[in-house]
Amino acid sequence: MGNEKQTQPDRVSSRSVDGAGKAPWGRWAAEFFVIVTSILLAFGIEAWWDERKERLEEQEILAGLEREYLDYRERLEFAIERHALMQAGMEALLEAMGAGTWTSETLTLDQAVTRTLWPPTTELGGGVRDALVQAGRLELISDFVLREKLALWPGIYAEVIDDEVFSRDMVFDQLLPHLTANGYDLSALVKGMSSSAPSTVSIGNNPAETTRLLTDRTFRALIQVRLGYWLHAREEYVAGLGAVNEILELISNQN
Repeated sequence: MGNEKQTQPDRVSSRSVDGAGKAPWGRWAAEFFVIVTSILLAFGIEAWWDERKERLEEQEILAGLEREYLDYRERLEFAIERHALMQAGMEALLEAMGAGTWTSETLTLDQAVTRTLWPPTTELGGGVRDALVQAGRLELISDFVLREKLALWPGIYAEVIDDEVFSRDMVFDQLLPHLTANGYDLSALVKGMSSSAPSTVSIGNNPAETTRLLTDRTFRALIQVRLGYWLHAREEYVAGLGAVNEILELISNQN
């Protein structure tokens, strides 16, 4: 009897520990799983939302870049057309100087002189691309190749501007000073640059003036130099237009 009374409390204690030990651990594991899952789900939703906002912002940026580079393409195409007119004027003058008389059937002497003295200007700077770089947000564009092309654009544009600056400097610092210092009548140039200017008498209608101009060796040398650099300028225009088309194609592929 004494032994049975001693062992009974032990059995009760054992059942109490086992019963109390199994239930809390299972509940704690379940609660831990729910908490971790909730946290991970919250992080996942937040990451998804951030990613969605970035992609929406990227689409807005791409739309702005597309408008900007479509404008650049139009301006470069115009510059190439204008370049061809200027080149034709210089070539016509040099051909006439070699022959000693005016030879062109498509241009008058005044038109050729006017085109030779055009100062080229092509504005392609500023806008969406520069704003992105200055704000340090170019990385929002997910396409690495597009980011690289946009990063290289200023160097390509700089080459275009360098040739235009040299050409303008030749016009204002050498060609125009030479012509004015030697008393050439440039009123036709003014008429060619503005339709509202007063009517003028063509240089080509003045045989003595025509002969003097076509035998001006300094003027001829200046045109030869400018034409040489102007032929190189065309390569830069074409390279710029090619870069613009590549950028536009990459933007189109993102849509």
